[in-house]
Amino acid sequence: MIVPYLVARINNVPLDALAALTASQEVEAAAVAIVALRRRLADMQADVCDTLFRLASTDEVRYRELIDLKRRIFKGADLGDMLARHASLLARYPDLYDWHRAAAALVERERAFESLFAQTLEDGRRAARVLARAPNFLTALGFTRGQVLDAARAYADGIAVTDKKALNDEETIIRYLTRAIVKVSPFSSFTSVGFVPLRSGGEGGDTLVSSGGLADCFGLDRSAILKLFERFVLKHHRHWRYRLTSNAHVVDGTDYAYLFTDRAEVYPYRTGFAKSVLRDRSLYAAADSSDWLDWSTLEARLGQQVDKPALLARLVGAGVLHYAPRLDDQRRDMLADFLALAEDLAARDAAVLPALAPLRGIAGAFAALGRTEPAGWPALQDQIHQGFHALAEHLDCPLVKATGMLYHDSFIPALSPLRQEPIARFATQLHEFIAHYLGPNFNTGFSDQLLQRVRAAMAGREPLSVFAFHELVQRELAATTDDPSKSSQMRPVIDLFDEIWARRGEDEIELAAAPPAEGARSMAFAAYGHVQDGTFILNNIDSGFLRCYSRFFTFTEDPAVLEECRAAYEGYLEHAYDFHDTCGFNTGRRPRICARRVWLQPAAEQAPDDVLLADLRVDWPTAAAYPRLLDGRSGRPAPLRHTGLFVKELYPRILELLLRLNMADEPSYFAFRFALHKMLADAGLDEMVRIPRIRYRDLVLSRAQWWIPREQLPQRRASESTLQFFRRLDDWRRAHGLPQQAFVRRHTDKPLERDISNMKKPLFIDFSSPLMIRMIGRVFSTDFDVLSLEEMLPDQQHAFASDGARRYASEILFEHASTESFRRNT
Repeated sequence: MIVPYLVARINNVPLDALAALTASQEVEAAAVAIVALRRRLADMQADVCDTLFRLASTDEVRYRELIDLKRRIFKGADLGDMLARHASLLARYPDLYDWHRAAAALVERERAFESLFAQTLEDGRRAARVLARAPNFLTALGFTRGQVLDAARAYADGIAVTDKKALNDEETIIRYLTRAIVKVSPFSSFTSVGFVPLRSGGEGGDTLVSSGGLADCFGLDRSAILKLFERFVLKHHRHWRYRLTSNAHVVDGTDYAYLFTDRAEVYPYRTGFAKSVLRDRSLYAAADSSDWLDWSTLEARLGQQVDKPALLARLVGAGVLHYAPRLDDQRRDMLADFLALAEDLAARDAAVLPALAPLRGIAGAFAALGRTEPAGWPALQDQIHQGFHALAEHLDCPLVKATGMLYHDSFIPALSPLRQEPIARFATQLHEFIAHYLGPNFNTGFSDQLLQRVRAAMAGREPLSVFAFHELVQRELAATTDDPSKSSQMRPVIDLFDEIWARRGEDEIELAAAPPAEGARSMAFAAYGHVQDGTFILNNIDSGFLRCYSRFFTFTEDPAVLEECRAAYEGYLEHAYDFHDTCGFNTGRRPRICARRVWLQPAAEQAPDDVLLADLRVDWPTAAAYPRLLDGRSGRPAPLRHTGLFVKELYPRILELLLRLNMADEPSYFAFRFALHKMLADAGLDEMVRIPRIRYRDLVLSRAQWWIPREQLPQRRASESTLQFFRRLDDWRRAHGLPQQAFVRRHTDKPLERDISNMKKPLFIDFSSPLMIRMIGRVFSTDFDVLSLEEMLPDQQHAFASDGARRYASEILFEHASTESFRRNT
């Protein structure tokens, strides 16, 4: 069935603003007319040369002049110079009239184009200045990057764009403006999020329409708060209690401790996984049943010849010691808890006082945001950024996001219903595509041979602890030379891309319909994309069980939508577990999608059905294709879902392992561009390759794409003006059949790596926009291996969403629900 609500992400700047910003319509029309005249002259070249040779053979007086003109035409000399030099000659012979008229028209159009190019550059710049002045755009910039906000204000106020810095600032502003107009992004200050009810029987509509305004939602960067708090604990370590981690395991006679840890170079919190030798448990043995040691007791046990605070920092960072009190990541206001702890300590220890000022400043400014008009937000944002910066300096805690620690998303509280029938049709067809062309499991990364060895090692044994299972898999991975692509579960997707490669010369690839076999099992998955003209244009597929919803329910306090969506899984999520101890990008307070939670350490907040990581066990039933997780206390299955992070490279290693195997018979993340890049890399990409649009029934699975090695891109020369580079770029684009408007991505030589940097984020370009030509040249000259260019579909002619008067770019996320795997495991 379909989960009864869609997630809608809608850009905050109207799509209608794009035409004025790019100012490309007249430029494109003029360029097309010039290309047509050039083609006409090229078609006439042979005949006019023959005519000139014939005329020269009968006109001894003008022989040399006629032959000179013939040679110039043949060599493609400058037309303006030719017409000026041979004006009287061309006027004398009627046989040259058609060519003369066409050449004169082209010269005139070329001259007019120079003026048009300069004029439309200024027109686009004026439109950009107007858009950059819009309050919601300036607010969004303040939440994104503080230093760009000042540049945008200066630009909107008419600062001269003459020197290199001003031109670079303009490019940055144009990138943000186009992002705000056409690029729908999660957790973006340029995007609004809402929940769309599905209605059957014709009650809903076909277009997203907002029936209300926006509710501004603010959240502090919880990941940064957790990082700062841990440094605060270590700086004032005398006030905390400590105990040995419950996550421990003996491997080959050596005692190890495990914990998810923070990595300073990565933005989210607790994305590392530490494994440390535990040399002497007796050091941390407590005298009472609480297992907690105060600092004075621990300090006395650590020995004399050691820097004890430094050793404590290593023990905490390595996962050996856990501390209390702690911040609960499920608490609504972690900052308030942090501040309360700091104020309590400051009453007893003056060394804590320097942390209070920035904490109070952040808390005060954040509280004031909800009471302040938008015009006053930038100043409050600055206070919050400065507070985080001051606190990070005081605690010697480098933060990856130096500014923009505050994120902002606007919530659309009322979106009109959509018709359920077409969404259900798309879901059915996508289910068919996954089952036949991808297979239920197309991305575990584990070969059949590896799984067989792990199964054999577990045969006849009692269920393993998660740490013993982790060690077993890591040992087998280290010893393996298997190629995961040879696994049977990878065969369907390999066959799919073999077919695409073989058919790449077609105008469009339409995959054969493949209804599932009778009795085929159902699967849960989420689909991201756009509805247009009765089709669904797919962006990517993700795992189901409300994983995508969990990232957006933070924007509303209304539990009704969440409960309806949870009910679609018929109790599955009541028995499932997830982690809340790790934070993804811009994470706010996530709701509990699963009713049960896996805790990394014992905590007072544990519910009776929650488990510790150390409680989990792994077994492999005889008839099962994959291992399963168990609650070691009850022996019941413990299906695991993680609803926060969405890039597997940011999972701690053991969590990634458990998730991949626990969800191995469900669809996982899939986007065509990753597999296309791998396919092209394997083939040896040494020239431009076009991959046509790929369809399955009513689904556009992949837009038409062009993959271009960097060395084949036109590079702007140092001596070229913007207009000169445009002419050469325009000739190159048309010669290769590239679209006027497109999204580009730059790729390294690691095809399957989900790079989360700005390099792989889609960048909108318009090859006929004078305002974008310099930017395109700079994009082409950056450091990458391959550039992919993707058609803009839907294009700007389609209304994706509306507020009744204006159109907006948007994306919807629908989810196909299934409880079959839970029933099978139980």
